[in-house]
Amino acid sequence: MFFKYQKEKCTFETTGVVIKKRWNGDVWFLTAEYIVDGITYKKTEQMRYQKENIHKIGKIPIGMRSSAPLGALKEGDSVRIKYNPQKPKQAYMPDNEGLLLL
Repeated sequence: MFFKYQKEKCTFETTGVVIKKRWNGDVWFLTAEYIVDGITYKKTEQMRYQKENIHKIGKIPIGMRSSAPLGALKEGDSVRIKYNPQKPKQAYMPDNEGLLLL
């Protein structure tokens, strides 16, 4: 779990490379590799989803359509990484915003 106060410390940005995209049967995970001061780090995150459309019967929601901002990425693609300059292992993918499914 990555908390808001930890994200606030991630003030530096670099570009990472997706090294793995994995489906665990329920959700997708992305693993990216990035380099800070010559040291290679890895960051794995569950893909998040943004609502595109909510399906309703009358006023009662019965489902929704969503998409993952990073869903089109594949191994070898570039991804933005924000990291804590004091602890570069503390990092996140800022473009992976939205809701966690499950």
